[in-house]
Amino acid sequence: MPTVVVLADAEDVGVRRVVSRLADGHDVIWWRFGVPEASVSVDADHDRFRLEQPGTRLTSSDFRRADLVVYKRRWLQPRPHVASELPRDADRAFSEREWSSLLEGLLIAEEHRSGVPWMNSPSAWALTANKLALVLRAARLGLDVPRFTVSTPIRPPARAGGDLVAKAISADEAIDAERCFTTARVSGSALAELEGRHLSTPSLLQAYVAPVRELRVYCVLGEAIAVGLTPSPDHVDIRYVAAERMEPTFERLPADLESQLIDLTRTLGLNYCSFDLLVAGEDGDAALVDITPAGSWDYFESDEDPFLSDALAVVIDNHLNQR
Repeated sequence: MPTVVVLADAEDVGVRRVVSRLADGHDVIWWRFGVPEASVSVDADHDRFRLEQPGTRLTSSDFRRADLVVYKRRWLQPRPHVASELPRDADRAFSEREWSSLLEGLLIAEEHRSGVPWMNSPSAWALTANKLALVLRAARLGLDVPRFTVSTPIRPPARAGGDLVAKAISADEAIDAERCFTTARVSGSALAELEGRHLSTPSLLQAYVAPVRELRVYCVLGEAIAVGLTPSPDHVDIRYVAAERMEPTFERLPADLESQLIDLTRTLGLNYCSFDLLVAGEDGDAALVDITPAGSWDYFESDEDPFLSDALAVVIDNHLNQR
């Protein structure tokens, strides 16, 4: 029976659904990030380790016998690797850093020792954690990325014209517990008033694409799964649209675009990556606006119809059966 080691945040609903599908016919070990430190124990030395949390034991030998390791963090505000409940903020932060350093060290060492395919490896995760670098790389490789600038003072992208979209450069848009820097549409007239003003904090200004269809493409172990979504005129960021209004359906990508995205995923050293594309007309080209190596999918499916979790589980199952 193939063995799959899953390392993911405890509240990642999409991962939970995939694990549920894979557990029928595979030995799945799911180590959950974010559980309280009082419930976690570790015993490690130079050659082996054993980690325990409620319901799960993970050892160095599990990696040596694994056929696939799935390592996925929730991109926006991931839980700490282990959550501390110490009363003082400074003590709590220190304890969580210690746990993170421990787990990251153990996993990176196993990545290089085990020789097992990772989806995605900790090293690849670290190298692809900057979203601006990913978009720049995609644009320089010839993918259709709408023109953008990051500048102080404010200036529009060259040859953009029309409205723009302002978005955060970092993956984490949170400012504090109650505020976040959301993706917003900026009219040409508003930009004319703002142009030349100095920003103390940089933000990315990108040419606005009015989509008739949005595509979320998941490249997994050399295969691409594309989901078409109905955009909302009231939202620039489709994450804020109710799932039933997105009307998700599986789509077939043009062969050249599919090949480009799969090749880019491989170039980035990833076995899993999601891409957001906007289609401006019924026969228009798809413009790439975002790349997320830890992209989620649970926000447009449900426990009653986990259609994408099922599709991802099928790709993983086929990969394991071919080994």
